[in-house]
Amino acid sequence: MSNATTREVLVMEFKDLDGKIKSIRVADPKTDLTAATVEAAMEVINDLNVFNVISGRGPATIKGAKSVQTVTNNFDIVVG
Repeated sequence: MSNATTREVLVMEFKDLDGKIKSIRVADPKTDLTAATVEAAMEVINDLNVFNVISGRGPATIKGAKSVQTVTNNFDIVVG
């Protein structure tokens, strides 16, 4: 018998001026998110120049977003 747990993470990806992908991950996002609300949130993040503050290089561009779900199966193993 195994116990399964599921975890969901929203991954928002941005590309900096050097072409490097930077990600912001949000654990357990709201279940009713839409592409429009995620994009709006990403625009706010970009408008705050978060990546410019980190790198000192200027604004990033929005690359995309995805919801990643992982399922972990824990097996009940008795050692003895």
